[in-house]
Amino acid sequence: MQTDLSVPTPIVEKFPWLILFTILLAPLITVIDVFIMNVSLPTIQGYFQASDAAVQGIIASYLVGYSVFLVTGSRAGDHFGRKKIFMGGLFVFTLASALCGYAGSIEQLIIFRFLQGIAAGFAVPQTVTLIQLNFKHGEYRSKALGYYGITLGIASVLGQFLGGYFVTAHWMNEPWRLIFLINVPIGVIAVTMATFFIPESKIVKKANFDMGGVLLLTAGLSALIYPIIQGRELGWPAWTFALLAFAFILLFAFIRYQYHRAKKNKSALMPLHLFKIKSFNLGLGMVFFYFALFSAFLLTCALFLQTGHHVDPLTSASYFIILGFAFMFSSHWSIKNGSKFGTGLLQVACLLLIVSFAIQLIWFKNAIPFIAIVVTFLCYGLGAGMLVPSFLKIALKDVPHDQAGIASGVYSTVQQFSSALGVSMIGGVFFYVEHKKGNFDAGYHAALYCLTGYALAVLLLLYLFKKTDDNKGAL
Repeated sequence: MQTDLSVPTPIVEKFPWLILFTILLAPLITVIDVFIMNVSLPTIQGYFQASDAAVQGIIASYLVGYSVFLVTGSRAGDHFGRKKIFMGGLFVFTLASALCGYAGSIEQLIIFRFLQGIAAGFAVPQTVTLIQLNFKHGEYRSKALGYYGITLGIASVLGQFLGGYFVTAHWMNEPWRLIFLINVPIGVIAVTMATFFIPESKIVKKANFDMGGVLLLTAGLSALIYPIIQGRELGWPAWTFALLAFAFILLFAFIRYQYHRAKKNKSALMPLHLFKIKSFNLGLGMVFFYFALFSAFLLTCALFLQTGHHVDPLTSASYFIILGFAFMFSSHWSIKNGSKFGTGLLQVACLLLIVSFAIQLIWFKNAIPFIAIVVTFLCYGLGAGMLVPSFLKIALKDVPHDQAGIASGVYSTVQQFSSALGVSMIGGVFFYVEHKKGNFDAGYHAALYCLTGYALAVLLLLYLFKKTDDNKGAL
């Protein structure tokens, strides 16, 4: 029997799941570490007999380190190789996690958390660029970016759950240390897999690294984020307002410095021309309001259930499993079917968030029916699952491929900064009303009104995106 060799056998390119899995390990463990503290802080505070301000420093140090080095980390990947920076960031993050797990004092824990944040700031921005470079086929890239968004959402919910689980575990005498030690085996696996499976990217430029821009942006964002996070806890002393004013001066100087470098054709830390792209600006706006909303919701809801209604940490964390499953289902569905419905689907998703908040305003008081918790988290999870995977696609829709690294750094910076701002501002409203009225229900309801306002802001930005002539609302 003869075979006709004149007809070539088509080669079917397979989706590189192993590369994507390796890349997504970085945002998974770094975002988990943002949210894993919410339900475990009282346990850590009791162990170290720490003050409220010191405990706030555990969260603040990580967010400050994470936020201020995201853009710098992105540019470092362009200059020195994205795989190298990705692996180096993951290695330091793993080491810092081990140090956190064995910290002997609250001061050591704060310092090691800051080191964790810096390492995350270098590793995470490489992920989006590595996706752009390794998934060049349009359909594959869209799928990979969708799974990146899913990972961020799952990590947020998983962090909340693991925080409640580990502080009640009986694996060791001081179970809160597992919150940090769990990162060590995952980090080792991630670095090992990256060594073998992720190809090195082309280095964009080897010289002219913008150290002046690094210093100005780091100082400016540090001066901005620190008083926002710590101000409420300390009673907003005069120095917090002075530091905020100084932050705006530094950030204005950074923008002028970047403008002058670009004018002289020198390498700039942040190309300002990115902000001329309308879809990029709209995507950043959506990310800003959504992640501020999301972070504040997780924190205030956990406090409302545990402190206000005396739900134990593990039970409280378990409720978020409902949200997590709903999120995974709707996000997976939206990746496959979202393009058929366009921006209209995302607007419906926003309405689901608002419905979730409305249900809580009606039912979350005095004795809370279990059905109210189920319906609330189902609505929120379904809505968030459709929204989150699309934000990054919107922001990067019209960004040139060679600018994807720095654009993802800006995206991640906005995401982390908005998380800190949402916790500070909406959390501040929660504590202020709760303290003034002596009622956790009143405080949480005030926070819910703020959360609804943020969801409406996302809805408005989606409407503007849909109306743009160049996008036509396409995803």
